[in-house]
Amino acid sequence: MIKKILIFLLIMFILMGAASAIDSSNWTTANVGYDEFKIPPKYENPYKSDFHMYEYDEDIDVFTIRYVNPAIMDLYGYFIEHNQAKKVNVEGHDAIHFTTYDRHDEANNSKLWFSAGEEFYYIAWRGNEITPTIKEVVKSASDSNFTHKEFYDLLNDEYQNYKVVNSIESQRYDYPRSDSGHHSFVSIGSNGVNFGVMS
Repeated sequence: MIKKILIFLLIMFILMGAASAIDSSNWTTANVGYDEFKIPPKYENPYKSDFHMYEYDEDIDVFTIRYVNPAIMDLYGYFIEHNQAKKVNVEGHDAIHFTTYDRHDEANNSKLWFSAGEEFYYIAWRGNEITPTIKEVVKSASDSNFTHKEFYDLLNDEYQNYKVVNSIESQRYDYPRSDSGHHSFVSIGSNGVNFGVMS
């Protein structure tokens, strides 16, 4: 009798999984950054689409896929400091799920940061749950080239750089201004953080 119950439960589990699976074979695709993503039918016909971003609506929180490498430090640092964050794994991709409540729109918004190949992306959408549709979009991307540790270490390094740069920038504005023709600079590279004054 127990064996029959276990078999019945197993069959029900398999059927429930099949029922919730999404068939994305007829979805359109969009190239963002260096990867191709499947686009759910309800987010086709974008407001704007180019190398850096696929925007379904003028309001980027409705549905957006963004290539973030050119601005990874500023964007990631800002998200860490202004959103709730949770480490997750979505369709084999290490990721960080950011959520926040937008008082202006009276809506919960999400952004999911992950990597495809050696590039970083985020998907933004309305809601605070990672839906089967969002999972299918992530699944359509290339596998990450980073290990679990490398992925989170790299993002942590970017956040530390963000804090250093913002600290230096805030101190810079505390100093008296003079029109001496000198300009301060901050640079971050493989040799660390450098700052100084140029004439």
